[in-house]
Amino acid sequence: MDAFNYLSVMVSMVLGLGLTQLFAGIGNMVQVRRRVTFYWLHSVWIVLMIGLHIQMWWSFWMMRGVHEWTYTGFAFVLLGPAALVIASHVLLPELVDGTIDVQRHYYDTRTVFFGLLAAAGVWALLLESAMGLRSLIVPFRLVQVAGIGLMVLCAWSRDRRVHAGATFIVMAMLVSTTLLTRYRLGQTQME
Repeated sequence: MDAFNYLSVMVSMVLGLGLTQLFAGIGNMVQVRRRVTFYWLHSVWIVLMIGLHIQMWWSFWMMRGVHEWTYTGFAFVLLGPAALVIASHVLLPELVDGTIDVQRHYYDTRTVFFGLLAAAGVWALLLESAMGLRSLIVPFRLVQVAGIGLMVLCAWSRDRRVHAGATFIVMAMLVSTTLLTRYRLGQTQME
């Protein structure tokens, strides 16, 4: 087994934990649905988080080009998946007795949730260059910077229109960049 295959197991486990948490959270909310007041933006972000976990795992394939792995390099690689898993936990409300107001939970936790996503965005922006795979200056970085900016905006703002607009933009960015730059395994740019 080579180093990439060995290390990818840990990345897969961490991202798998995040997906398990999201799927279990959906199931738990469905079970107590009579006590839950759902909020559409929260539901969209659960779906987006599932997509972000899959995208991160799919994109990890590019790490096979790293020729020499170090402990600190691998620890840095784990920061992004860890941020997504923690953000997933923050996104899901605690299912306590009484009514669960998902909209209130969404806005109460927005600073931490979107702050973690902004941190994951900064990590993703730096990852390829930190691991010696690609220059920091490539056109795709503009999309990443825009995504980070949207996460910071959502962390800061309580305005529902800002969140709705930013969510639709992020959704469009995730779908378009996946189709254009990551659709085939190992693809790193428009082909």
